[in-house]
Amino acid sequence: MHRFRILALAVVATLLAFPARCPAPVVYRPGEGWETKGSATAAVTPKDQLEQGKEFEKVQNWSDAMDSYRMLLKRWPTSIHAGEAQFRIGYCQEQQRDYYKAFLSYQKVADSYQGFEKFDELIQRQYKIGNLFLAGERVKFLFIKTFPSMDRTVEIYEKVIKNAPYSEIAPSAQMAIGYAREKQKRFDDAVVAYQKLIEKYPRSSLVEEAYFNIGLAYYRAATRAEYDQGYANKAVDAFNEYRTKYPGGSKADIAREHIGKVQTDQARGLFEVARFYDKQKEVAGALVYYNELIARHPKSSYSEEAKQRVEVLRRLAALKPGPKAEEKQ
Repeated sequence: MHRFRILALAVVATLLAFPARCPAPVVYRPGEGWETKGSATAAVTPKDQLEQGKEFEKVQNWSDAMDSYRMLLKRWPTSIHAGEAQFRIGYCQEQQRDYYKAFLSYQKVADSYQGFEKFDELIQRQYKIGNLFLAGERVKFLFIKTFPSMDRTVEIYEKVIKNAPYSEIAPSAQMAIGYAREKQKRFDDAVVAYQKLIEKYPRSSLVEEAYFNIGLAYYRAATRAEYDQGYANKAVDAFNEYRTKYPGGSKADIAREHIGKVQTDQARGLFEVARFYDKQKEVAGALVYYNELIARHPKSSYSEEAKQRVEVLRRLAALKPGPKAEEKQ
């Protein structure tokens, strides 16, 4: 936060130091940041004020257009044109590529102007902004883009769903929340997002993909740097559920391949543990893991070698001499 304050002061100082490059006065709007104040003027009626803003838009003078719309909202907050003015502020911010501000401006329309006639377009615009952030768009701070934020991405999609829970776009927004969480390596949260899609939108065409993505999220969690058997088991269960529900599904072959990879990794893990005990001459421990490998992964490439070692260890155990007579007494 301290660095941001220093940066803000530096930006203001630069703007004030070079008036020839910035002839319009600089104003700060709470929640929106620093902007230049231009030539927008107060009109006689709210309709005229709205039209003035649209004229500025035609020449891509986004700042003056927004000032015109803000004048409308300040002078005629209950006008029938107020919702349109707030919407067009968001549109102007979107054209300036200040996407998060645009999202917030659109959200003000959704929160404050029930029955807004361009509501469907508003939802589409919010959804597209969410897609931009999912693809790596960065948040702006004082005209400067800072860093990508998947939390912002999720916030946007959640608002889209809240604003229009039964729209055609809602299941896609719910799916995208899962993708965002996966990008954060928050695989459990991703699974929750996919499960919500299945529960809330069971008739959506995306349900099949959601089932597959649950398995994929667990698979990715299992195959991180430190292999996780718990996630591996969940991945196998999820992929098997997908194959059961969609035996002819578009990703049935991929699911089967991932199951094979997971099971190979599981077999290798059991084999390595068994070998560790084997090398330590701890026959009982080695037999436990070799036998578990054989039982759980009989078709694994490790299974045959495990069977051979079990036979060897059993013979060694049989040949091992019992305790001496004096030790028994």
